[in-house]
Amino acid sequence: MILMGSFLAFALTIIGMPIFIKTYQKAKIGGQQMHEDVKQHQAKAGTPTMGGTVFLLVALSLGLIFALITQASWSTYGILFILFLYGLIGFLDDFLKVFKQINEGLNPKQKLVLQLVGGLIFYLAHINHSGSGLLNVFGYDIQLGWLYIFFVLFWLIGFSNAVNLTDGIDGLSSISVVISLLAYGVIAYKQSQLDLLIVIGIMIGALLGFFVFNKKPAKVFMGDVGSLALGGMLAAISIALHQEWTLLLIGLVYVIETASVMLQVAYFKHTKKKYGEGRRIFRMTPFHHHLELGGLSGNGRPWTEWQVDFFLWGLGVVMSLLTLVILYL
Repeated sequence: MILMGSFLAFALTIIGMPIFIKTYQKAKIGGQQMHEDVKQHQAKAGTPTMGGTVFLLVALSLGLIFALITQASWSTYGILFILFLYGLIGFLDDFLKVFKQINEGLNPKQKLVLQLVGGLIFYLAHINHSGSGLLNVFGYDIQLGWLYIFFVLFWLIGFSNAVNLTDGIDGLSSISVVISLLAYGVIAYKQSQLDLLIVIGIMIGALLGFFVFNKKPAKVFMGDVGSLALGGMLAAISIALHQEWTLLLIGLVYVIETASVMLQVAYFKHTKKKYGEGRRIFRMTPFHHHLELGGLSGNGRPWTEWQVDFFLWGLGVVMSLLTLVILYL
């Protein structure tokens, strides 16, 4: 049933994506706008975006069908809910940018409020069924009680935005999330949560189908509708499996991407105040752009998108394997 779900999701996404791209182009909708300083990205201006709509519809439809068939637990429905709601938030954000030509889409406050509402509903469902506010920290359970709500909200919002930041070059975020989902698939299997494993398999299939069109040179981008949903899904899975801490390792790529932006902004403001001019730690953030502009060395040659992809995918694989070794060996 797991393989069936994955194959169906892959096939439906492969079928649906060309239809979406052609419809998008025929409607002459303004595509992805490039506001970055990476020269090679300027050629991508006008590329269709919001492709995440297709793989989300596929994953949600199949996920709900299989959840009903298998009489799934609350965990599966909770994850599907986050996938839907955070995807809807991303859709609204993209819609305003693409159709209404509002460059910032939803403003930060609007987006945060919607994410908080979704996170609160997920928390209430989680507490209602788990009956505890236990947080797993590197294998040790800590009773947070009512404070657990703040962790859940932080985790969901933080990682949804982290994956959103990672979605900056062709294929990077889609395969990075596939790698993360494979690791959580193993954990779900070990915990005998087969209904959740089916949903994970469905999303993997849908993302692999999307990657066919998102690999360099990308014919479509997933948009916020895809990236916000995927980040929220990963956070929800780690909570549902009661292995929250694992996302720090399995999702290290997203953590690095987010940390690079935060450090860059903080350091720039600090040096501007101290020296009268802002200075930078990285050539450009998020971190994948730093690699594009010069690799890991101080004065290195620029990396191609494929080089950046394989480096960060490789890091994701290593950290996922390390997590599984820590858990089960």
